[in-house]
Amino acid sequence: MKSLYKTCMGKTYVSLDLETTGLDPEADEIIEVGAVKFQGDKLIDTFDTLVNPRRNIPYRIQLLCGIRQSELDDAPVFSDISESLCSFIEGCHLVGHNIPFDLSFLSQKGIKPHLTTYDTLELALLFLFQQPEYSLASLSKNLGISKPEHRALQDAVATKELFNLLVERALRLDISIIGQLVQLAEKADWELRYFFDEILKSKAKTALSDGRRTTGTAGADKMNLWADGAKGTLTPAPERQRLDTGKLSNMLGPAGILDRAITGYEHRPGQIQMMCSVASALNSNEHLVVEAGTGTGKSIAYLLPSVFYAMENSVPVVISTNTINLQEQLINKDIPDLLRAIEQSRSIPVENLKYMQLKGRNNYLCMKKFETMRASYRLSLDEVKLLARITVWLLMTETGDRAELTIWGNELSVWNRLCAQFGDRFEAQCPHRQRGTCFLYRARRAAEDAHLIVVNHALLLSDMFADNKILPPYEHLIADEAHHLEDEATNQLSFQITQWDLVSYLGKFKQKDEGQYGEGFLSWLESCLRGSNVGKSRQRQLQHVIDSIDNNVDVAQHRVEHFMERVRNFIETHARDQGGYDRTLLLTPGKRTQPGWTKVEIAWEDLNLTLKEMADDLDRLYIGLEDLADNEITDYDYLVMELASIFAWTDDLRRQMDALVSSPESDNIYWLVIYGQNNGVGLHTAPLSVSRALDRSLFSAKECVVLTGATLSTEGNFEYIRDRLGIEYADELLLGEPFDYQTSTMIYLPKDIPDPASSSYQAQFEEALVELCRVSRGRTLVLFTSHAALRATHAAIQPPLEQEGILVLGQGVDGSPK
Repeated sequence: MKSLYKTCMGKTYVSLDLETTGLDPEADEIIEVGAVKFQGDKLIDTFDTLVNPRRNIPYRIQLLCGIRQSELDDAPVFSDISESLCSFIEGCHLVGHNIPFDLSFLSQKGIKPHLTTYDTLELALLFLFQQPEYSLASLSKNLGISKPEHRALQDAVATKELFNLLVERALRLDISIIGQLVQLAEKADWELRYFFDEILKSKAKTALSDGRRTTGTAGADKMNLWADGAKGTLTPAPERQRLDTGKLSNMLGPAGILDRAITGYEHRPGQIQMMCSVASALNSNEHLVVEAGTGTGKSIAYLLPSVFYAMENSVPVVISTNTINLQEQLINKDIPDLLRAIEQSRSIPVENLKYMQLKGRNNYLCMKKFETMRASYRLSLDEVKLLARITVWLLMTETGDRAELTIWGNELSVWNRLCAQFGDRFEAQCPHRQRGTCFLYRARRAAEDAHLIVVNHALLLSDMFADNKILPPYEHLIADEAHHLEDEATNQLSFQITQWDLVSYLGKFKQKDEGQYGEGFLSWLESCLRGSNVGKSRQRQLQHVIDSIDNNVDVAQHRVEHFMERVRNFIETHARDQGGYDRTLLLTPGKRTQPGWTKVEIAWEDLNLTLKEMADDLDRLYIGLEDLADNEITDYDYLVMELASIFAWTDDLRRQMDALVSSPESDNIYWLVIYGQNNGVGLHTAPLSVSRALDRSLFSAKECVVLTGATLSTEGNFEYIRDRLGIEYADELLLGEPFDYQTSTMIYLPKDIPDPASSSYQAQFEEALVELCRVSRGRTLVLFTSHAALRATHAAIQPPLEQEGILVLGQGVDGSPK
């Protein structure tokens, strides 16, 4: 590995870091430059200087960097050091952490490097998975390299060491994987292609000199992650074993197994009471509603009986939560801690208990989609970056779960085209499903063998409303954070469509560029067919269908505009102006009898007719392409995959829109919106109540459902939530709060602030906040429900407070939440 490293690192690099007065290269200034010239581990020279920005630097920057204003006042201006800096970096490749930031400031000063630049942030995202954060400070701490101090030279040293470590990680990869990264990078002219190329040449050179194939620790043959054999399924015990609540209570009591095994464990009577109620519900096949405040220890109270009931009866217990944080806590802490405590008692064997977290389709990578997109010739830079990371990640992942990747910005839309979200037609033909090498189906098979299955409410309810296609059969459910069930069920049964959704859908076929139609699915398909060896007769047949779709897209464009204009006119006629806010109109049966709604229905019928013709043509096109896999059609698999996706979306769109406009159901509510933010038009539908659907598919269908949370009761009873969720029969338990809020907590409600809709609200709020922060000398966390309000408030209160030495930091303004 050392010889490989020396071969690759023979070039001279400069690791560069700048400290600045802010984030905007056009408005802010450089205040410090640090640079390190190196070859591999060899440090050649350093460059370090403060820079006079000719302005006062913000208080937060002084605190962050530890640079005093007086130091900068005595420093040279940038023009005095620019020649020396240019000389220092001349002929060297630049390395930086998020180097586009540094380059943008240098560019403002007229300095543009001539050689390749390497971004250690991009390389870290590629080679270092599941890092809690990718800042230079976080990576340095977790990897045990030089600790940066928000000073330019120290950060440049840390960047150098991080770059060397990333080179070593790259050199461990199999030469075939590096070759794939080179090919991907070349498709989008990604600057890291030069890095991959250097690694490839180094490995190839060493392989030739050694007379052997160079294979790193992460070999290319690790793609087969399914060698553990087929999963089994739980076989329920012939007779149900009842839980011994007395025995379980002793485990939670003073000197019980948890007390002996978990440091700082606290005996809580409310926890034991809840655990006994959950055990009784499991024993009796009854439903249960439990409210237990924060601090009761709800998780252990339902996990302990669930573990033993699932083990002794060989049946699955599904545990559903609303938040990812609680799921992760259950999987990574609560369940392992509980099993460890039980195992230490050496009286109850639980080593065979299996538990897992199962997620929705969009969390798992679809291998077929990945392979198809990677082979395509038409890739954007965002697509290439994510595909490269997945290529390396696949050597290590056993789950295919996107949580193991860091996906930013536009990459999320790329992931949505790579995840295991697909129609039945595509699913049935997927070779990975047939071979058993599909991450989604591997997770499902594992769930069939698991005693505890942890999911979120979204997956629980989407699976329930989709006739249980993801979760294995189960009869016992624990729903934590159950006060969110109604909202999530409403979301699952709701539908909305905006004019931008329809424009975006039609844009998939052919996109307008400055008024002219440009690249889109249809032109892509035509160019792929022209370069194939498909017979002329078949090409003419397919072209006829393509032309038909093309014509219908043009017609649909006009009919979408006409339909949305009719909807807009109807809203403006019947809903009052909200003065910049969303203009909403509830679509009642009475409103549907108005003459204007008839015009909306006619416009929809015209649009629907065109969409129906497009759907028929898409179906004919799919059938026409099905048997052409061996005809050298470029991007054939990718084309068919995209076609299947478009067809499924068309079918779903027509069905939902027709129900909303022409065939409303009495159990749903419908409303129309003109959005205040962009003046667009939207149509919405949601169930009036989810109680009937939940009763039919959940409470009447399962033997035991336990609902728990900290806020389930209303005025001391459960009538409201039982009515909203459709729970007719259930036992109830209302536990008191474990904390003394009456004597430990104060709440202040200002009565002299105007309504938030008032024009004077923001200014008075800012004034009150400044006074509060002065009195408390900072030490204040302010929570917002609007990013716009956060930014406006941050801009207003920062100057007066920082003049008094109070640091003000804003999420998304000064940094990420972390």
